Amino acid sequence: MRNSKKYNKILFISGILIVILLNLKSLWYITGLFSPYSEQISKEAELKLYYFIQQYIIHLIAFQVIAFYNFSWKNSIAKFFRFSKNTNIIFTIAANLFLFFLFALFLAILSAGFSGFGKMIYYLLGNLFVYILAISVAYLFVFLKQMYVLRTENHQLKTEKANAELISLKEQLSPHFFFNTLNSLSAVIRTAEKSDSLEFVEKLSQVYRYILDSGNNNLVSINKEIAFLNDYSYLLQKRFGNNFIIDNKISINVMDYRIPPLALQVLLENVTKHNKLLSSNPIKISIENTEDFIFFRNEIIKKANVESHGSGLKNLNKRYLMICGKEIEISGKNNEFYVKIPIIK
Repeated sequence: MRNSKKYNKILFISGILIVILLNLKSLWYITGLFSPYSEQISKEAELKLYYFIQQYIIHLIAFQVIAFYNFSWKNSIAKFFRFSKNTNIIFTIAANLFLFFLFALFLAILSAGFSGFGKMIYYLLGNLFVYILAISVAYLFVFLKQMYVLRTENHQLKTEKANAELISLKEQLSPHFFFNTLNSLSAVIRTAEKSDSLEFVEKLSQVYRYILDSGNNNLVSINKEIAFLNDYSYLLQKRFGNNFIIDNKISINVMDYRIPPLALQVLLENVTKHNKLLSSNPIKISIENTEDFIFFRNEIIKKANVESHGSGLKNLNKRYLMICGKEIEISGKNNEFYVKIPIIK
């Protein structure tokens, strides 16, 4: 609706400017009559002045009516009378011809009274350029409006598709995460005291509350993600013991910046999935940041024959691409594996 009003306003202003250009010679003559250097206006000049003013007003009205009829009014009329496509084309041609003759008749009457069709045909041919230009401008605006609508619809479709894919990627995380935490809960129940099991269940509920709360958000604050990571690492430690050590060096200056939810959880899970967790040699994990990136580093003590679907880091990379058009960076060398993820400000 707002877009239609904008096009109507631009079309109206364009009509005024075009008619001024078409009558520039006449307007220049009128301006000359009121020049401080001009003599008293003669009767003949006064008649010419009235004629030019009448011609300009008729041109302006004709241009606006014909332009707006072809731009939008014909569609409203066709919808009201429920014209078929062919009927609408015929009616539009007939309506334009009627308007051409109607404005030619007005000019003929205003000039010296209606004195026959010859006078009307004279004004019709003399002002044909105004009518053709009005139709041309109207259909140019129709084309521009249709192009805008198509671009808007394509953008909306792309956005809806991206959102659907993003939701799908989030849902892929949930079953995987649920399976791993159930394994952790099973291990705790078998090996730990009742109080530890209850504490584990409480932490587990906090973890799932975070997952549910962030489910509708594409981004969360780093502060919230770190708090969630602490709860999640507690669950893993109950399962694996103190076989990994997290050194969190995230600066307080970036805590209000954002990253996708579960991003750090995916990186920690990737460490525990692909590496041996030994009490004699705990894996050291370091989380650091610059102004624009978080660096998640860990030592490599690689497991043999790890079953992997490759969903974790690929999933995270896809989410970054869809949310902000950026990618994560992955590197492994010198017995160190690190993932670099962008910070979104």
